[in-house]
Amino acid sequence: MSTYIKPAFQIQRVNELENKLAQFREASLEQLIQRPNPKSWSPIEVAKHMVIGHEAYRNKIDKALQDNSTSPIQSEFKASAMPSFLIKRFPPKDGQIRFKMKTMKTFKPVFDPSELSKEESDAILSELENALKELKAWVETYRTKGISLKKFNSAIGAMVRFNVPEACEFILCHNERHFLQFEKALNV
Repeated sequence: MSTYIKPAFQIQRVNELENKLAQFREASLEQLIQRPNPKSWSPIEVAKHMVIGHEAYRNKIDKALQDNSTSPIQSEFKASAMPSFLIKRFPPKDGQIRFKMKTMKTFKPVFDPSELSKEESDAILSELENALKELKAWVETYRTKGISLKKFNSAIGAMVRFNVPEACEFILCHNERHFLQFEKALNV
C-alpha cells in the first residue's frame, strides 16, 4: 500500500514539533546533558543528531527546489516504493519507537555533553529550531509552486532516492522519532 504525502499535514506536524521544542528549552542544562544510561544519548545529543540529519539534506533539497522543470501544484503526493516503506516504519507509533536501528558514524554527535556550557546547549537548540523553520519553508515552497519531482540520493546514498516531498516527509518522520527520544530522556 502506498503512502500519500500531504504538505498541509506536514506543516501541522512541524508546528507541533516547534511547540515541543519551545517546551524543551525550559529544561535545565543538567536535564539536557544527562544520559538516561551509559549507552543512550542525552537530550542535547539527540537534538544535535537531528540537526546533523537535517543538514545532510540541505543542499540536495535546495538544489531540487531550484530546478526549473516543474509539475503542477498538488495537495498530495504519492511516495514511491522505497521511500514509502521507510516513511511507514520510521515514525513512532503509540508513544513507542519501532524498528530501532544503529546510527551511522556520520550522523553521531561528537561531543561530551557533560562538557557543554548553557550557551553551547542553547546554540544546539537554536540550530534545531532553525532546521525546523527551514523544513517548514521547504514544504511551503513545494506546496505553493510546481516543483520537479526528480529523485536525488538520500543521505545514506543511492540505495534510497527521494524527491523533495519524500525527503521532507522522511526528515519529519526522523524528527518525530527523535523528539520522542528527547522527551523520554528528559523525563528519566
